[in-house]
Amino acid sequence: MFNSIASTISKISDVLEKIVKYIAMTVVVVLLCTIFFQVARRVITGNSYTEIEEFSIVMAAWLGFFTIAYATKKKVHVKIDVFSNKLPSQSQKYLKIGITLVTLYASVDLVGYGWKLMLKKAQIPLAILPTNAGWWYLAFPLGMACTSLFLFDHLLDDISKLLDERKSGSEKGDR
Repeated sequence: MFNSIASTISKISDVLEKIVKYIAMTVVVVLLCTIFFQVARRVITGNSYTEIEEFSIVMAAWLGFFTIAYATKKKVHVKIDVFSNKLPSQSQKYLKIGITLVTLYASVDLVGYGWKLMLKKAQIPLAILPTNAGWWYLAFPLGMACTSLFLFDHLLDDISKLLDERKSGSEKGDR
């Protein structure tokens, strides 16, 4: 039962990873093209579009939250393991699960906070672009929701490995 749930979450996480990667790559390309256009226009004509400056800030927010999620999925986020490397192997596994639980809790909490913030900001128009600030802040809860799912997948994987290790250890003891 546990393994089937973990397997399903893992499959969903793998599909979501591809979506997050595509979104992040698209945002990078759009951001680079618009900034290049802005710089080229400024060099050639001496003028620039103020809309592009505001658009770039919005795109940077989207890029930031979705790359956080992607880094979480790939486990390439920053971690300090000087302390944990000095612990016994079994303690390191429990510490890793504990840290993932705390991070998952914070991530889920940030989804709720981000959603409330987005709803509040959706009533405020952006200074230049013809839309509201909600689109800017929507990146916050969406990115953190993806991060939460990836953390949950990691948590289930770590627990599954720990259970498998215990099971194989008890089978060796039975022999």
